[in-house]
Amino acid sequence: MVSRTLLLVGFAALLTLAVGACNKQEAENADQRTKSPFENVADRSVSYVGDATCGQCHGDVAASYATHGMAQSLYELTPENAVESWPSPVVEDVTGGYTYRAYREGDRFFQEETWSGSSAHRLVYEVRYVVGSGSAARTYLGEENGRLYQLPLTFYTQERRWEFSPGYRAQNARFERLVPDACMTCHNATPDPVAFVEGKYDRVPQGIGCEQCHGPGALHVEKHLEGLGSESEAVDYSIVNPDHLDRELQLDVCQQCHLQGSVILRREGEDAYSYRPGTPFSDHVALFSPDVPTSVTEVGIISHAERMKESACYQASPAMTCTTCHDPHDGFRDKGPAYFNATCQTCHAPADLSAQFAQTEFAAQHTATANCQSCHMPKVESHEAPHSSFTDHWIRVVRDTITTLPDASKSPLVAYFARDKSGPEADILRGMANIVYGSQRGEVSRTDEGIRLLDAALAGGGQWLEAEYLLGFAQMQRGRVREAVPHLERAAREPIPERLNTLAQAYEATGRTTRVDSLYRAALALQPDLATVRVNYGRFLESSGRVADAQSQYAAAAREQPSLAQAHYNLGTLLLRQGDVSAAETALLRAAQLQPADAQTRGNLGALYASKGAMDEARKQFEAGVAGSPNDATALGNLGTFYLNQGDADRAEPLLVRAVERQPGYVDGWVNLTLLYARKQDQRALTTLQRALDVAPSDPRVRQLAQALRGG
Repeated sequence: MVSRTLLLVGFAALLTLAVGACNKQEAENADQRTKSPFENVADRSVSYVGDATCGQCHGDVAASYATHGMAQSLYELTPENAVESWPSPVVEDVTGGYTYRAYREGDRFFQEETWSGSSAHRLVYEVRYVVGSGSAARTYLGEENGRLYQLPLTFYTQERRWEFSPGYRAQNARFERLVPDACMTCHNATPDPVAFVEGKYDRVPQGIGCEQCHGPGALHVEKHLEGLGSESEAVDYSIVNPDHLDRELQLDVCQQCHLQGSVILRREGEDAYSYRPGTPFSDHVALFSPDVPTSVTEVGIISHAERMKESACYQASPAMTCTTCHDPHDGFRDKGPAYFNATCQTCHAPADLSAQFAQTEFAAQHTATANCQSCHMPKVESHEAPHSSFTDHWIRVVRDTITTLPDASKSPLVAYFARDKSGPEADILRGMANIVYGSQRGEVSRTDEGIRLLDAALAGGGQWLEAEYLLGFAQMQRGRVREAVPHLERAAREPIPERLNTLAQAYEATGRTTRVDSLYRAALALQPDLATVRVNYGRFLESSGRVADAQSQYAAAAREQPSLAQAHYNLGTLLLRQGDVSAAETALLRAAQLQPADAQTRGNLGALYASKGAMDEARKQFEAGVAGSPNDATALGNLGTFYLNQGDADRAEPLLVRAVERQPGYVDGWVNLTLLYARKQDQRALTTLQRALDVAPSDPRVRQLAQALRGG
């Protein structure tokens, strides 16, 4: 039986930068953020009221906005709004052996997974929400105890095709991709997130709401209910009206969701929902991306603002913004090209264009009824969203020239905002960005560059606690646990569960166990819903001999997050050691359902069934272990040993040989292979015995074999 190792709690793509008051510049920036003339932004305590309240006074605008794609960005899937073809074809993950299909039963909708390694495997999640207005695609969320998970299949509406959700073809996240605040904030109105728990919400509104662009509305409602507002006011400062912002601040209202960066770092005091319209977006986040030129062939699905700023139209106009072409209160999906052509023609009059191109081959393309967008803003595909096309907002004369871009993995990360490109904070931010980028993409060189930058930048002191945490986290990832400890200790001065959990793990790894218990308990006191921390705490308790307490933590983790396979696995393994075979079987079967290819789970289930004499079930579990991990020495050894014990040496031998080839230090493999050859009276028994002696000369089984085969 094998116990699961500790769970290192990771970080999201969007992070809070913890900068103390000793950082004078950042403190001044924080003060400036409160000086907007709009009162609902200046006072951060103003609360949100929701769209229904806005609609009571602004009914016509609300009705019009309901037709806009933003208002339809997240909603429950019902028979009335289901436009997909049900059931879907089977979609196959060839690498992992998984297959998926979406299907309908009455008024309910589901996505199902099967696995080639076990005919018994079937995992089903019910569809709860649709994400996306449907102009390009509809992707789906499942819900479990308040946690939202993206589901593997997406319906691509332009091609009317079921396929993997974006990113799943490259790396199948199955049913484990939680929906973090960073995603929710741009696909929905402000929910009620559970503090410190990724992807869990107490309340989920549906669709981007009015207050996303106008800011929280309680002050505005209160003012007008008390009769303090007047229609004759030039500007009502109780709520943000983007029309009364300068161009950069107007753009920031849109850029909160339509500005792309490879890494987004939140600044001190900011969270996913703290941006307020009418304030600089650069006060909310720092953005970093590889230093590659603007591509004429690669377009990100949220690159609209960046692409527009490349346009001559934008650069020549002091007033052009997103709303020059897009009425934010009115849906335009079905209005056709004339809707946008009218805007183009306010600057490019048809008569002037006809005269300009009269004697050229382009004359027929520049008439009053021509479709400007088809040539100057064509639909293009994005690598980020397959089977879909998006309008390129870089307005230009489109050439057929193909630009070959440099490899982004070899390009340094650069800051988007000028304030982050130089000064004492630049290297700290760049170091943090490299660690995040490297960890997300598995680029060790990026992680090491981030470690180098932060090591140097933090040596001068200061209170960059999130940077200290990231540096410690990265060093843990790189196996430099002792170097990580002082940084994690400094980061833990601000008691955040994630930091306390990681510090506890670092202490365990370095043998400093006296504070470990108190760190885990402190993390859980701050947020009892952290199932991963409970698993880590349970493992620590189990290793300390406090078995009953460990069992309690594992069981609580499994109740809190039923899809957390490690909780069920550790619980089942502990129960198996305690002799509670029935309860262990239930827990391990659930773990196997969640992680069917996990060799450890299958091995323990096989041992459990063998102990009960259920040999056919044991064989199936051992075979599933090899199917899921064909190069895992233990999985190969388990199945080989099973066949050996069943007297089937012909099947056992190649499995045991593969096991010791994959892991030359695998003692059990050498012992069982020696037994197999000894039973066959094969001279290779002496050779394999010698290998066993080389690997584990003091192992009692090896010594017993040596005595039997050599007579001493």
